[in-house]
Amino acid sequence: MWCIVNLPNGTQQAVKIDPKAIGQEALEKVCLALGIICEMEYFGFEYWSPNRRESRTHQWINLRNPLKTDSGSTPSGSSQQLMLSLKVKFWVPAYYILQDSVKELFYMQAKLDLIEGRLMANDWENAAKLSALLCQADGIRFNEESLKASCPIKQRLMEEEKIRDEINKTSQLQQTQSHHSHHYLALKKRRLSKQKSVENLDLHSSHTSVHRPSISSVHSLGITLSSSPTTTPQPTASTEIDINEIKASTNPLKIYEEYVIRPSDVNLSEQMPEEYLKKIAIEHSKFAKLNMSQKSAKYWLLKEISKLSGYGEEVFSGVTANESDRCDISVGSSGITITCGEEKNSIPFSAIAAAKAFRRTFKLDYVNDHGDRKEFEIKLPKHAIAAGLYRSITERHAFYVCDKVRMVVTNQFTRDLKGTIASMFKEDTELGKRYVFDIQRTCREAHDHAMRKLYERGIEVTRAPSELDADDQNALDKIDDTLKEKEEREAVIERCVESRITEAMTCKICMDLPINSLFLPCGHAMACHHCALRCERCPNCREKITNVQKIYLPSELQTSTSQSKMNQQSTKDLTAAIAITSISVPSIGVVV
Repeated sequence: MWCIVNLPNGTQQAVKIDPKAIGQEALEKVCLALGIICEMEYFGFEYWSPNRRESRTHQWINLRNPLKTDSGSTPSGSSQQLMLSLKVKFWVPAYYILQDSVKELFYMQAKLDLIEGRLMANDWENAAKLSALLCQADGIRFNEESLKASCPIKQRLMEEEKIRDEINKTSQLQQTQSHHSHHYLALKKRRLSKQKSVENLDLHSSHTSVHRPSISSVHSLGITLSSSPTTTPQPTASTEIDINEIKASTNPLKIYEEYVIRPSDVNLSEQMPEEYLKKIAIEHSKFAKLNMSQKSAKYWLLKEISKLSGYGEEVFSGVTANESDRCDISVGSSGITITCGEEKNSIPFSAIAAAKAFRRTFKLDYVNDHGDRKEFEIKLPKHAIAAGLYRSITERHAFYVCDKVRMVVTNQFTRDLKGTIASMFKEDTELGKRYVFDIQRTCREAHDHAMRKLYERGIEVTRAPSELDADDQNALDKIDDTLKEKEEREAVIERCVESRITEAMTCKICMDLPINSLFLPCGHAMACHHCALRCERCPNCREKITNVQKIYLPSELQTSTSQSKMNQQSTKDLTAAIAITSISVPSIGVVV
């Protein structure tokens, strides 16, 4: 039998399994095909169909039981296909993940949840940072022109406003035409005796007015008629809109439209900020300046989303016992959150005394903050959803909190009718046995098992990939400080290089003006023109100077300091020349 598994990135993986195989065997084959040799405890299967919409309420397949189709029947025959979806079931910290292939699946699931709105950012600033991390993780190169480009969202809003204005003008024109046409028909239906009262309207002869008014009469009435009054005039700005669309297609900010993430406190109908895509570009430029690799960007994205509300939670919706109020139960890594209207009640796993699911009803006994025992009851849409809520609470408590999975969890099972009858004669029969939970290891045990398995295979376990300090939980918040420090270091290096160039290109005699003269025949250049004229021998090789040649160095070697000194010296020379000229001119005049 073939098993088609849908992956978080939208691709499918096909594996061949036995018709009587359990879910764990299918998971191992899929993970082996993806290059995952351990850390399989983080994933789970769901039934999948192309038209099914994914939600935050999951119905996980029990991997310890034989696989069945979505309708509940056991597949038979090698030609039948089983459609499953591979999802992240337990979201662990990013530094817990040891294999790159596992981290890739976590990243693909996180990207899908962020873009489709199952996981939302805290605000627009946080959304822009997460979108920039997605771009960096997908290998999108930052374009400097995106910081100067106009936001396509703003352009689109302006184009929509132009189109609405054109539509309003067109509708007003149609209303005016219909009103004037009705007025003309009313005039035409009047009797000939009453038409004399409108002779002052400058109509033509009576034989023309009976059939249709002339163009001049129509203009005198203020009517604008066309040959086909029902046709809609085309907007004159259509060519401009087409040009704008062509320009928008080449806009470097357009690439960020595929990575738009909305905050949790924003309504779906609310428009995003006009400069939101430019904010993403600014955040993307920061990561590009740090030369952050794709692997590091995926790591930091997984670390960032762990701070979001709703991270790794499963949400079950129902109504209270009296069916009066809608209620949601969110099951996370540390406990559950009950939301009824605007009221929220967080209950840690340590405060839960008992949980029970019976048909559609789920009951919960817990101890509140004051030490009082409370009961909570909720009705869910289906029996399977109520059982899924009970299973989710139990398995997450065991995975995240406990050091070891207890036997009461691993051995809990139910039987169908055939198994119940067979158990009357043989108590330990496997017929009709269906396990309730499939958890085998806790989070700590899964991590320890993965470390040992990788060590046995000789695979070296490296630290979390990052150019920054992976142990710093607030490293992403310090990116601005890191960039400032980097810019300051570059400025110090630039000043040091400039000072060394200035020192090397300064006259070695006066140590003030730049070098611009060459001694001949030795060829040494080490003095300005004024100092060179006063030298008889070369200061470097002591050879007699026969000639001084003025030279012009490349502009790259002329720093701002040397250039200013050169300008000052040229100004002094020009001033002296003017003074000499002003003195010599009168003397010439006297001679003449």
